[in-house]
Amino acid sequence: MSQTTHPSSPNTRILFVKRPDGWPDASCFQTEACPEPECGAQDVVVQALWLSLDPYLRGRMNAGTSYAPGFVLGKPIVSRVVARVIASRNDRYREGDYVWGFLDWALRMVVPRGEGLYRIDPALGRPSLAISALGMPGLTAWVGAIELGKPTPGDTVYISSAAGTIGQLAGQFAKQTGARVIGSVGSDDKRDFVVKHCGYDAAFNYKTRNMDEALQELAPNGIDVYLDNVGGTTLEAALRHANVGARFPICGMISRYNETTDPGIRGMQLMVSKRIRMTGYIINDHVHKLPAYQQRAAQWFRSGAMQFHEDIVHGIEQAPAALIGMMQGEAMGKRLVQVAAA
Repeated sequence: MSQTTHPSSPNTRILFVKRPDGWPDASCFQTEACPEPECGAQDVVVQALWLSLDPYLRGRMNAGTSYAPGFVLGKPIVSRVVARVIASRNDRYREGDYVWGFLDWALRMVVPRGEGLYRIDPALGRPSLAISALGMPGLTAWVGAIELGKPTPGDTVYISSAAGTIGQLAGQFAKQTGARVIGSVGSDDKRDFVVKHCGYDAAFNYKTRNMDEALQELAPNGIDVYLDNVGGTTLEAALRHANVGARFPICGMISRYNETTDPGIRGMQLMVSKRIRMTGYIINDHVHKLPAYQQRAAQWFRSGAMQFHEDIVHGIEQAPAALIGMMQGEAMGKRLVQVAAA
């Protein structure tokens, strides 16, 4: 068991120092030097490699708790992190192991007793996939698109934020069932990406096209499944174009996360007249399905049957700006911050 570390650069972490009122900005974060971690009895010291940036982190910036504990002022931001073990006094982990867990935004940290770490099987693919396509984001796409959406051959499946982490996978999963898949995105480049690389039958840029006109053109026979992680006017439009008996899995509403008031959703009466089944879900309730999902999906990525794009930003000091940019829609695919070489 290794007990010593040999860092090549000063340790650094990102603190959460101010709660945003609306959109977060750089003043909400602070980058600081911090001490090197010490490996006590049964502890594990890890070197962070990739930090995961996810929309739900915005909710953790508010006071109180949503479905995840709020960030504590003056403490490091915490998210899913892929790391490499660089010292261990714990029989379960050896130096060189790749792991992931909910860890601080820091270059190096001690994990007391190794609790909350999950070893990454290198046979599944590149380690970063453990917090993206083969991790909880990928499982979120599978549960929404397949288990809750239940698409059948000939159905029309509409996915918002189609070029995002969940959207690019959910569209490919739905295509495997024989459904027709359409999506909405925030740029022409993202539209081209999901059609050329993610198998979407069609997509539109909601910033340049009228949403009702686009859905009438691309889904002339109506929508049978709508996977929503945007909410707002996009959800309202999906309600208007839904078929009787449509299924609406709801995993997020990023268009509302930075609002200071709640304008509500118009057209909810259509849920009754169209007998729409709308189901909100949180992936924490489905984590027990992750091993089976990984074994199923890993072969698709290895064989090239499915594509997945990671939007990589380099440097821990860039993490706050990368998170803000992700929430503003600038990322294509899964946004990660790489803080060290794998």
